[in-house]
Amino acid sequence: MPPRRTRLAALALATPLALGGCSSLAGLHDAPAEDTQGQSISDSAGAQVTQRVLGEVGVALDAEGKGSAKDRKTVLTGPALEAADAKVDVEQVEGEGAALAPSAEPTVIAVSKGTSWPRTILATSQQDEEQHLHVLVADSPRSQYRLYASVPMAAGATVPALAESDGAVEVPTKVGSKDLQPVARWAKAVSYPAPKSDPKGVAVDDPFSSALRTNAAKQADRLGDLASYKVSHQPSSDGMVFPLADGGTLTITTLTRTDTISAGEDAKELTLPDELTDLVGEDTVGDRLSVQHLETVAVVAPKGGDVTVVGASEQLSSAKGS
Repeated sequence: MPPRRTRLAALALATPLALGGCSSLAGLHDAPAEDTQGQSISDSAGAQVTQRVLGEVGVALDAEGKGSAKDRKTVLTGPALEAADAKVDVEQVEGEGAALAPSAEPTVIAVSKGTSWPRTILATSQQDEEQHLHVLVADSPRSQYRLYASVPMAAGATVPALAESDGAVEVPTKVGSKDLQPVARWAKAVSYPAPKSDPKGVAVDDPFSSALRTNAAKQADRLGDLASYKVSHQPSSDGMVFPLADGGTLTITTLTRTDTISAGEDAKELTLPDELTDLVGEDTVGDRLSVQHLETVAVVAPKGGDVTVVGASEQLSSAKGS
């Protein structure tokens, strides 16, 4: 193989010299103009990239010891990296790992439009009969695609048609608070105690939202008069927003969920569950316990319809007692 590569390189260098000043030679034409509005990567190439990256992510998530943090940073970015690092920090390293890689080739839903950077791939894959939604990002011509986010989709959930029929969509490179308003409205709807009136245009009957509200009510009921219980969800200031064909959006972003338990007058101390003891450093706390989770959500906000979570995951990130 090396001799062939040498010959091709020599040919490439020689060709311009042979053609220099000969623009009128028969059969030679100007190079076609680059399509700056088409797909930044083809569907087939995007599927191959997604499968390769997911495989590399699985290996990186299984890695331990010195260099494992660098391995994760090589193939992960954004919410995916944040959640993976949090999982290691709280010593919950068992779980996904190499299982993240799908056995079949992923399906590309959309890619970013044009020739600018960063570039994005939105894809799905089937893993153990569960559909997952993935976002991959390449920041520059010198960087490879990395996994930005990956969430399991709710049973029966679908991603509506995106804005462009050819699969190339405008993906904003800067996302502001206005873009994340659908997520902020959902965050308010799943807080506890529940708001006096649910935010308009938010559906909370998906499995993730329902579980959050049900579990919060059960926890508060178990604590009774011994302690007060509060749950808040703080959206990140960044995310990925994909335009839908109906004028709505699909947003993939993170939130920090904070569960706060405050002891009442009749409670001498709060006994912690085993999974929090190591994080806090004690098995009991006196007055207050705060537990944080990283939530990664895929939120559909159709034009004129209800905001709905179609995919989500959460990761314990920290706990603090006082």
